[in-house]
Amino acid sequence: MPPRLAIPPHHLLPRPKIHHPITKITSIHRRHFFPLPTNTTPSPQRFTTSRRLPHPPRSLFNLVADIDSYHKFLPYCLGSHVTRTCPRTHLPEEAELRVAWGSFDETFTSVVACSAEAGTVEANGDRNDIFERLVTRWVVKGGGKEEKAEGGSVVSLSLEFGFRNPIYAAVSAAIAPKVAAVMIEAFERRAGEVLGGERGAGVGSVDGRRD
Repeated sequence: MPPRLAIPPHHLLPRPKIHHPITKITSIHRRHFFPLPTNTTPSPQRFTTSRRLPHPPRSLFNLVADIDSYHKFLPYCLGSHVTRTCPRTHLPEEAELRVAWGSFDETFTSVVACSAEAGTVEANGDRNDIFERLVTRWVVKGGGKEEKAEGGSVVSLSLEFGFRNPIYAAVSAAIAPKVAAVMIEAFERRAGEVLGGERGAGVGSVDGRRD
């Protein structure tokens, strides 16, 4: 009769080793190309500037109100088109503008209010997803005693804007203080080209400041 094998009781058998997987958590640090401000709606910036020009106020007002021609002389403006006019005065009431600099290139609609009597043209571009605030206001008035005698005027430009996108706000910070001055200089050149027969070139800057 063959010998019988001695099998130890179940509780004496060695227990198998169980290897538990170790989960490793890796922390990923993302770095933004532009430092984003904590405030998601940056405060609007406001810039103003003025210039004396030796041309009649009404002639300069007509140049300001000619929004269809903005893309021909205003910097950063690649397209300009009046989409609605007042049936009584035939002055612009709404316009579509395309503005670009650097990587920024956007088209938006502005509501326009023109007053030939007051010599004002104001464009409000708040009705879009790009700007939190965008108001451009031109004012043309007869100049001082000397300018009035010679048919001169004072042209003032006020520019107020703020982007909804904080990245756009960061990108525009470098050129924002220069925009109003560059725009009115471009307008002065335009006036010299179109109205040069009336008086000639401009006579210089009155004021330029940031509010």
